[in-house]
Amino acid sequence: MPLQLISYSPEALLEAFKSAVKPLYYPSETDAPIEVLQVPVEEIGEAISTQDIDRLFYDTEGDFSAASIEWAEANRLESNGTQRFFRSFTDVITTFKNNEYYVQESGYRELVPHWRNLRNLIFDNLVQQRWFRVDLAEPDGARADIYLVGRHLQIEEDPDTNETRFTPRDWVLLKTHVIET
Repeated sequence: MPLQLISYSPEALLEAFKSAVKPLYYPSETDAPIEVLQVPVEEIGEAISTQDIDRLFYDTEGDFSAASIEWAEANRLESNGTQRFFRSFTDVITTFKNNEYYVQESGYRELVPHWRNLRNLIFDNLVQQRWFRVDLAEPDGARADIYLVGRHLQIEEDPDTNETRFTPRDWVLLKTHVIET
């Protein structure tokens, strides 16, 4: 029997991400929308780096130029990149190391399921996840662009034999920005 697709197709995954980010705005001094991009593996290669982000988005005569780019792994819930991207967006109650806690205001609480859905899409469909922060050069120094990036892993299975095939596909990027004055 032929292998059956048990993960999202590339097109369906992009639509799922677009639907997931639709109600969300990335909070900072200005709430920014989250853009979903797909970049072919041929443009990036097998791993993504700060040089790739710079080349893809800032190495041309565009509106913004990068002053610095930092990155962190985002392949687990507790990894630095995941923590830096999602902050407390997926929490109804945020508990701190000293056992103090904060209950999110109603507007944020209502968005928690949407942030959790986005997080689950990332961890259930992408591999090689990384978080990038690009601090922009003056005169745009108050702005930082934020990226959460991963490679789509297509999963196929033969239901008769349980043979499973994993195929890395294109890169999916979530792009937003923050304003910090």
